Amino acid sequence: MIRRDTEKLSLPGGRRVSQPGHEIALQYLKKRMKEIGLIPFKNNNFCLPYRDKFTNLAGVIPGRNSSALPVLIGAHYDSAIDAPCADDNAISVAMILSISEILMKKPPERNTIVAFFDAEEKPCFLTENMGSTRFCNDHCNDIDFACVVILDMIGHDFQVGIPPVDFFIPGIRQMLFILGSESHLELPAIVEHASSEAKGLRVIPTLTRYIGDRSDYHAFRKAGQPYLFISKGWGKHSHKPEDTVDWINFNRVELIQNLLLEMLELLDKAPMAENRAPEDPFLCEIRMMRKAIGWPLPLILAYLGFYRFALRSRKDIDFLMGKILKLTKF
Repeated sequence: MIRRDTEKLSLPGGRRVSQPGHEIALQYLKKRMKEIGLIPFKNNNFCLPYRDKFTNLAGVIPGRNSSALPVLIGAHYDSAIDAPCADDNAISVAMILSISEILMKKPPERNTIVAFFDAEEKPCFLTENMGSTRFCNDHCNDIDFACVVILDMIGHDFQVGIPPVDFFIPGIRQMLFILGSESHLELPAIVEHASSEAKGLRVIPTLTRYIGDRSDYHAFRKAGQPYLFISKGWGKHSHKPEDTVDWINFNRVELIQNLLLEMLELLDKAPMAENRAPEDPFLCEIRMMRKAIGWPLPLILAYLGFYRFALRSRKDIDFLMGKILKLTKF
């Protein structure tokens, strides 16, 4: 189903706002949300139009405890260019549809809001017309979320693009990045525990301030909601015609889906209404970085100009991330 939905959304002419493919994608998502059995988020309609030419979509998976803080899982469905844009972001939308089917059959404790955002790409990116900004500001002012989980560019195999780094790190293609664990006291442990069970993935959490606002978590972060952003980062075909279904590693995508389902299960059990004050999760980041990179880590650190054998503090991570971001593009 993930492959089928990705193929259906990866239109040759793309899904840019005001282009024919945008309406095709919108109608397809409405049909799939109805098939899955989602309950419309508002006004008995999945569609939440705004400012004439834009449309968000949202549905609800009812949880067993309607008083518990809800979870939101979301991704943008528009494309950056008039091309398939399978990784950015048809695959994320397809995965959320798949997860929705699973959760409808075995409802979680919390209500789960499923959202597909319009107008994430330029020229609307980080403007008032960005779909996630409109959804957050127009519909979520009276909602405290347990967590907002955003997916973007999850389908390709990761590479740094620095030959010595790509050569020496075993399993570099398996790497996956998670931002936002600093936004709630419970999130670092949830991310670390779920990742420890994720076979075939090497998960690296990092602070959002290193990367900045690169996707739909932007408005929710500004609103003070707990959030996680899951991504493979920028790839060699991102925002290019070569971003087709052939670039997607569907076996790895299935592993990411399993990871996300485990995280959602942990969120179900966590006291997200309590202990909301964030803390610096640098120890968690260091542990997970050691596990993800493995034995080459001291060599990579030396290559980047860090001449200690181990990372020990936030200051050390600041130095490392500064070097990496100068050499590569997340």
